Amino acid sequence: MSANGLYAYISANVKAPRLTEGFKRDYLTADQARRLLQQIDCSSLQGKHDYAMLLLMLTTGLRTIEVMRALIGDLRPCAGMTVLYIQGKGQHEKAEYVKISPQVEQPLRLYISARQDSSDSAPLFASVSRRNDSQPLTTRSISRIVKQRLAGADLVSDRLTAHSLRHTAATLNLLAGGTPEETQQLLRHKSITTTMIYSHALERADNPSECRITNVLLGSAAEYGFQQD
Repeated sequence: MSANGLYAYISANVKAPRLTEGFKRDYLTADQARRLLQQIDCSSLQGKHDYAMLLLMLTTGLRTIEVMRALIGDLRPCAGMTVLYIQGKGQHEKAEYVKISPQVEQPLRLYISARQDSSDSAPLFASVSRRNDSQPLTTRSISRIVKQRLAGADLVSDRLTAHSLRHTAATLNLLAGGTPEETQQLLRHKSITTTMIYSHALERADNPSECRITNVLLGSAAEYGFQQD
């Protein structure tokens, strides 16, 4: 053993791989997010449930654990609007909240009114299956529902998951003119450095350097063509 001097510590000079700070999951464009919602048939209780849950996640950036922990009684009035108090990651109480826009609250209330148990102590999103009726969803169940709805909208990718809805909320907020500071507050990041990953990704997408260099070397796309024999 190396501790007894029998052989050298072979990994002493081996450096751990550096993890990238980029996204492990993709986000949806506005058109894709609309397609995801529009393909849900809200005539059934399951449809009302899924539509309200996905819309809430897309507009507030909630994590699956926050969706799982939410109760109906966590919906409360605040400063003239409805908010949802949440227990965030690593938190022990529901001290933070997300704002519920009227367009989001309407389908949410329709879903709640269609349920058997709409008491304040009931989970905001409960199972609609006969076996687990009114029981809170697990994070795995939430992820499964999102993946099924993504597949229904022909949005099938290993990089599109329930967490992609959180990425979508952040990205769409920035694209619509939201500041990094506002997006940090929306996502409840402790450090704005985490939020800036979204901003940097958008800046990189808007950076035309490759096309600019190509135009210098080969001319613009309108001018350039292949010579065929």
